[in-house]
Amino acid sequence: MSSLPGPSLSNMPVASIDVRAIQHNLDLARACAPNSKVLAMVKGNAYGHGVDGLVGRLQGIDGFGVARVEEGRHLRALGVTKPIVVLQGFIDGPELDACVADQLTPTLHSDYQLRLLATHNATTLPVWLKADTGMHRLGFTPAALQALLLNNLYNVTCIVSHLANAGEPAHKLNQQQLDSFLEITANSDLARSMANSGAILALPMSHFEWIRPGIMLYGSSPGDEPDLLLQPAMTLTAPIVAVKSLAAGEAIGYGGTWTAPCQTRIGIVGIGYADGYPREIPPQMPVWVAGKRCPIVGRVSMDSLMVDLGDLDVEPPTRVEMWGKHLPVDEVAKLLGSIGYTLMSRLTSRVQREYID
Repeated sequence: MSSLPGPSLSNMPVASIDVRAIQHNLDLARACAPNSKVLAMVKGNAYGHGVDGLVGRLQGIDGFGVARVEEGRHLRALGVTKPIVVLQGFIDGPELDACVADQLTPTLHSDYQLRLLATHNATTLPVWLKADTGMHRLGFTPAALQALLLNNLYNVTCIVSHLANAGEPAHKLNQQQLDSFLEITANSDLARSMANSGAILALPMSHFEWIRPGIMLYGSSPGDEPDLLLQPAMTLTAPIVAVKSLAAGEAIGYGGTWTAPCQTRIGIVGIGYADGYPREIPPQMPVWVAGKRCPIVGRVSMDSLMVDLGDLDVEPPTRVEMWGKHLPVDEVAKLLGSIGYTLMSRLTSRVQREYID
């Protein structure tokens, strides 16, 4: 096991990242779309997995996708030489200048970006052009995009769109969006990109020349149900820093929101909302301790939370799995009414990333 920037001390949360699992998921994406190039999505610090430690370890990537210009600049500073596509593009002159300087490929989605290209004499900059085919978030209308293509004023290298319901393959809007995209690109010989993780796995007609695997790379399902072909990559653990005996009727934590129904042992675990673990958890949210599921009790604090150990005989610094091999992140997210993306990407810099090659 290796880690960045150095070996972790005992009293800190650790996200152990299985690089082999991510490579498996990447290879699966390529196998699903063997004729497509792979734009690996590493925005949001590689969905919380630590972009610094990953970009040099993965094989078979044709380019990287980020959301913001600063993320692209960071990849260049890490020594990445492959194409980098900025999916939100630039929002002002300095960001456009950074795209030119660092050879980033911005995505154009609105008129003000076109004006910036003209005023900065940057119309030769390679760009992706985004079509709004039904998600109505970013992108030109089909008519506006076709007009841009006819004008031929910009150095467009790919036409991109985004599926709003790829996690539900049978959703009727998927076909509507695909039909719209095919109509827009019918008379163009440019590369195309539409397939995110859900579409890569279930909608082969959307693969085109570039696919954009995101959450699937990290082993979390893009849909409501687990995908058994994917291998989860992150195991989040934190140490027990103290064990206390609690008598029946005694409350614990801020507000005394939980009272022990009987005598028990409480493990104080060194992770809290300042590390990115959610404060808003349901009653009996489980964690994995020494081969057993134990519930979190009381309120999650900034730096710690409390677990009812019952008669489990453990002491500091026994590590507690918050999610991972024994407690899938998608299961934890479902209990929260959330998704795995949110849990993993919200982890802060206080969580040490360690990489298993």
